[in-house]
Amino acid sequence: MSSTGTDRGPVVGRRILIVLLALTALVHARLAAGTGAEGPILAALDGIVAIVAGVALAMVVRRADAPALLTAAVAGGLGVALFLVPGLVAIAGGSSWTAWLDPWMFGALLLDAMVVRIAVFTMRKVGDPGSKTP
Repeated sequence: MSSTGTDRGPVVGRRILIVLLALTALVHARLAAGTGAEGPILAALDGIVAIVAGVALAMVVRRADAPALLTAAVAGGLGVALFLVPGLVAIAGGSSWTAWLDPWMFGALLLDAMVVRIAVFTMRKVGDPGSKTP
């Protein structure tokens, strides 16, 4: 495999991650504005996820190194948890949670999951320069 083949993975991953992070920040900002969030606590948490996604976006645009990619993965993980935890708590408590059916919240879940996967994939491709493993 040529060196250009190994260099393309992080470049393409970074480009995809930039688009996904921008969309994630926008969707969570929309949810925080109240057009899909169920209650003020979830709206505030969506706002926090939007801010973290924006910070991760700025870091990845500036430089796609391990800390920036880890921040992106954490932002995506927070978004996934924000979707799953309230629903699981509601179901465990015996009540129904209709947010599972909200297309904006489900779309945010999909974006967040893709952010985590692409960030981890790109982080593996970038690698640690001081590492002895190939």
